[in-house]
Amino acid sequence: MSLQYTPDITALEKKAGQDAARQLRRRLKLILATTTVKRTGIMLKSVGASAKMKFGVLDHIEVRASQATFIQHYGFEGIKKNGIRMNLKARRHVDGLFSTTKVLDKLIDKITDIRAEAIMQNIRF
Repeated sequence: MSLQYTPDITALEKKAGQDAARQLRRRLKLILATTTVKRTGIMLKSVGASAKMKFGVLDHIEVRASQATFIQHYGFEGIKKNGIRMNLKARRHVDGLFSTTKVLDKLIDKITDIRAEAIMQNIRF
């Protein structure tokens, strides 16, 4: 019986998730840098994306940003704490993130290949 190399499925999925998260983070920073007015840079500094694992498989990719980023994405209409009425139109930053990139499609293909390889290794003929 020969020893076969069996890749660590968890490590491969984690690496694929981290690569996708890195690409999403870079793309979101680019979108925010080109569509917003930069005063302090807090919006760009607080943007992040990370791959979250659960039970040894990729569970989700978490996208983090400041509160101002989400307010600009969804818009705001109402009265602030200081009593001033405000009406901000939605800019839809995140919609552009997923519609212009093929990151999720590539991630799906990678995970499908990794899991298919794991299944084929467990099948005995």
